[in-house]
Amino acid sequence: MSLVLVENEYYDGPRVGITLINGAAYRFVAGCEPEEGYLETFTLYPISESEVELEVEQWRIFVDWNNKYEAGIVSTETHPGHGGISSRWDEIELLLEESRKNKSVPSSRATAEFICNGQEKRYEYNGPSYSVTWALL
Repeated sequence: MSLVLVENEYYDGPRVGITLINGAAYRFVAGCEPEEGYLETFTLYPISESEVELEVEQWRIFVDWNNKYEAGIVSTETHPGHGGISSRWDEIELLLEESRKNKSVPSSRATAEFICNGQEKRYEYNGPSYSVTWALL
């Protein structure tokens, strides 16, 4: 079972995020086309510790916002991902822009089984409310 530290995209299930596999950090990206397995098959890209730190910092900004959103304090228009709302979020976006697009690093393909990890809230500082089992292809 692998931890999911960050969920960057969710559509019909986790699509992009950061996971730990045997202590090493990877960005996971779901296939986009039916022939790629859509949400069953992922590409895993290794990422550096500094990238993990930035991803987790940005995740925590999101979690803080989401807690306010779920409490009815703020609206979706205040989501930090819209830009111009959180200067630190915007700074992290710029710092991670290249690594998020860089698909030239060595990668692996894997299938995933996402499993609820039992945490109370969907989003917490330690990650989303699921873990994952990876099967390398």
